Amino acid sequence: MTLKVAALSFDIRPGEVKANLDSVLSALNDAREQGVQLLALPEQWTTSFLSSYTSEVLEESESALKCVHREALAANLTVVGSAPGRGNKKPTNEIHFLGTSGNVRPYQKRLMFSPTGEGRTLEAGAGLPKTVETPAGRVCAYICYDLRFPEITREAFYEQADIVVIPAQWPRPRTDAFDLLVRARAAENQTWVLACNRSGKAGFAEGREHSFPGTAIVANPMGEEAARIDDGGLLVAEVDINQVEAARRSLPCLRDLRKTGLWPR
Repeated sequence: MTLKVAALSFDIRPGEVKANLDSVLSALNDAREQGVQLLALPEQWTTSFLSSYTSEVLEESESALKCVHREALAANLTVVGSAPGRGNKKPTNEIHFLGTSGNVRPYQKRLMFSPTGEGRTLEAGAGLPKTVETPAGRVCAYICYDLRFPEITREAFYEQADIVVIPAQWPRPRTDAFDLLVRARAAENQTWVLACNRSGKAGFAEGREHSFPGTAIVANPMGEEAARIDDGGLLVAEVDINQVEAARRSLPCLRDLRKTGLWPR
C-alpha cells in the first residue's frame, strides 16, 4: 500500500494560538489537495513552550485541536502532533491523533527536557507510546527528546507499527543528532519515520533564545532518508507500507529477539 504523508515544520508563535491554527489549516488544505493521508505537526504547535499556561490559552488550544479534528475529517486525513494536555497539577505535553483516526490522545511526553526547564511548566506523563490504527496504517508517535531514549521508542517495534511520527522542537546546534536518531529509530524498529521539527526562533523557561532548522524528514524501514526539507515548509512524500513487511522478512529481528527470550510481550 502506497500513501502520501506530509509534515509542516512551521515557525510556531508562542501563545498565539489563532496564528498557529491558521498556518495549520492552510497546510491542511494544501495536503488535502495533494491527496495526503497523514499529516505531522511540530511539538506544542498550538502554543509553543510558555513560562506559564493560563486557563484561557489552554481552552484556546483545545478549541484549535477540535477545529483541526473537524477539518481533517472533512479532508479525509489523519493529523498527528503535540499540544498542551490535561495533567494533575500542570499541563502535559500530549500527543494527539485527529481526523480519520478519531480524536485520540494516546501518550503524554515522559522525558522532560531538563536543560530548558521543560518540567517547570509541564507535567511528565507516566505511560508509554501507543500504536493507533488509522486509515494510513498502524501509527505510533513520540515526542522530540524521547528520540534519545530507546526505552520509550522501542514501543513502536513491540507494537509492530508501520509509521512513527515525531513532533519536535529540536534546536541548533544539535540537529545532526536529530537527523541521526531519526534514521536510527527507523532502522532499529523497522518502520517508516515521519519527523517534523519546527522552524524559527523561540525562548524557553531558562531564558535563552533557540534557533530551529525547520526540518522534516521521512526515513524508510532500512534507516535511509527518503525525503527531506529544511525550509520550514510543507514536506509531501510517498511511503510504501509494504516495505515495512519486506524489511522485517529480510532482517527477522522480531523472530530472533523472541528466540533469545528478550521479547517483553
